[in-house]
Amino acid sequence: MGFESVNEIEQFNFDDCVIKKFEVQDEQIYMELEALIVRPRNSQNTNYTESYAGLTTVRLKNGKILSGVKEGYRYLDANDTVLDEIPDQQLTAQELEVFPKQCTDTYLFSMEKEKEEDGKYIYYVEIEFPSEDQYDNALTDTFELEISFDKAVFSWERYMNRVES
Repeated sequence: MGFESVNEIEQFNFDDCVIKKFEVQDEQIYMELEALIVRPRNSQNTNYTESYAGLTTVRLKNGKILSGVKEGYRYLDANDTVLDEIPDQQLTAQELEVFPKQCTDTYLFSMEKEKEEDGKYIYYVEIEFPSEDQYDNALTDTFELEISFDKAVFSWERYMNRVES
């Protein structure tokens, strides 16, 4: 048995985090994450400094994706004149159903608590799809999901190394 952190999402840093697997089934959201950073105040951090966890399994019990948005953008010139604008696009129920399967090797860069009510947590999760070319700095697709769950369990077998500043 390695490490298990329960309901301590704020004690993780998602800056370098990559989704390797993302599934929603049996009233549970399941993810496998690489490069998840464990913060010093996490109850399972014995290093007392930011450290990378090994491959991390995330189980969000009674988890459900409530809604999703493909984020739009505004492209401005140097004089703040709008050259191009794409509005946010709400994802349909069908798109939300297949969305997790498309998230392999995408970036999970944020999990922020919106609220907590009636024993349920509501979080915003932000995911970025990388460019085909790693050196291309063009705009990439980003999505924001609203999810709910009762309990968040993060588990990993070992620490990789400390985060370099």
